[in-house]
Amino acid sequence: MKEVLVTIQSVYQYLEKLGPKKSFQILKNLGYEKLLSLTGKVPKERLIVLTQKLSEDTVVELVKQIPEKILVEMIRENDDDDLVYFIHSLPMEDLALVSRSIPPHDVGLLAKTLGKETSVEILKTLGIQKSIALLKEIPMKDFLWLVDEIHVGPVIQLVSELSVADCKKWIKQRGLAELPILVKFFGVTNALVIFKKLGMNQALEMMHLLGTREMLELSLLLSGMHLEEKNMPALTVLKPNDLSSVNKTKPAPKKKQIPKKKKTSKR
Repeated sequence: MKEVLVTIQSVYQYLEKLGPKKSFQILKNLGYEKLLSLTGKVPKERLIVLTQKLSEDTVVELVKQIPEKILVEMIRENDDDDLVYFIHSLPMEDLALVSRSIPPHDVGLLAKTLGKETSVEILKTLGIQKSIALLKEIPMKDFLWLVDEIHVGPVIQLVSELSVADCKKWIKQRGLAELPILVKFFGVTNALVIFKKLGMNQALEMMHLLGTREMLELSLLLSGMHLEEKNMPALTVLKPNDLSSVNKTKPAPKKKQIPKKKKTSKR
């Protein structure tokens, strides 16, 4: 009973701090029970600060669009300034999708490590759907490690150009450890040219066949050769399947049968 009274008191103190107009609109649109539940799970001071920095319409949409359990976790895992920046920078539908798809702890870690502006830039540049799909494949700590190794710009450029399917193939077969090596050696633009020329499947096959070190050494060797495009053969090189069909031995011609002589009967 004492806890209930304390919670009710917190609700009234919360509404009082917001002023009559804002508190009336929020109470009218959310209902007393919703506010009672929310103020019982989130520190009153946090709610007051957040609500003062947001319009009443935004507060109402936030509570309606995002499940209470997730919203409480978002407030707990993110600083006030970071949370307000995310709310102001992303459409409510996108924010709700991100909150339901990426753990609030990971979003908070992203903002604390890279900064709120960079975090929002990544989500907007890659697109919400693609960001969510990739972060389901890559743990947040591994993604932050990759960014730390090759910086935000190259990561965004690389991931923007590759499809989600290609990214998944690479992660599944090679992991992330080799990406910084390839990017630092080839540069993002050259790495993308290789992926587009070969296709992800053939690029992965080559990596598997040669090995990372050998592939880098071969690339370095080729880069030092004086090759000219005009010397490229104009003739279409036969594919292995076509070549094998050519090399098949032709069937031996059938021997002509010599007609047998008829036996002459003796008289």
